[in-house]
Amino acid sequence: MEGSSDVVRNIDRKSSIEAEPRTLGIDQIQYAREAALYVLRTRSVEEAMNVFMEVRVQLLCHVQS
Repeated sequence: MEGSSDVVRNIDRKSSIEAEPRTLGIDQIQYAREAALYVLRTRSVEEAMNVFMEVRVQLLCHVQS
């Protein structure tokens, strides 16, 4: 039995909360909204879509790594 207790101690456990994606704080959400509105107000529709798609791709790449 002593060998099995060594195995249990060596299991590298990770809580499920650590596997969840991180969430934004309210200040970060407000900043993102303001930045998006700025892009919408200062760019054409095509340029704004390109900006948002570029950011989305960067975020997806970051999450996968």
